Amino acid sequence: MKRLLTISVISMALAFAPAALAAQNANKPKPKPAKTMKTMSPRAEALKKCNDDYAAAVKKANADYAAAVKDAKGKKGKDRAEAMKAASKAKRDALAAAAKAKKDCIAAAPKK
Repeated sequence: MKRLLTISVISMALAFAPAALAAQNANKPKPKPAKTMKTMSPRAEALKKCNDDYAAAVKKANADYAAAVKDAKGKKGKDRAEAMKAASKAKRDALAAAAKAKKDCIAAAPKK
């Protein structure tokens, strides 16, 4: 009896295996054809460059601030307070300069 059940289960598994594999492959998403790149307008290219430059400037300002704060944490008392104040001022100035540069860059970008 055990042998009969084992043989019947194995034969059913082998009989339904191709159907199960076909159903599994049918659920997979089909690869999409490669999209062609559209050319950007000169204004869009200029604005992208402005935004990329601004993001890089902000990232650099934040990294410089983090380095200054790390350095300031090693100091104590008045020296630490002065170092923190200088780091904050440098960050504010860098962010303001980046914002001004972005605004000027956008103003200089070609019009539509």
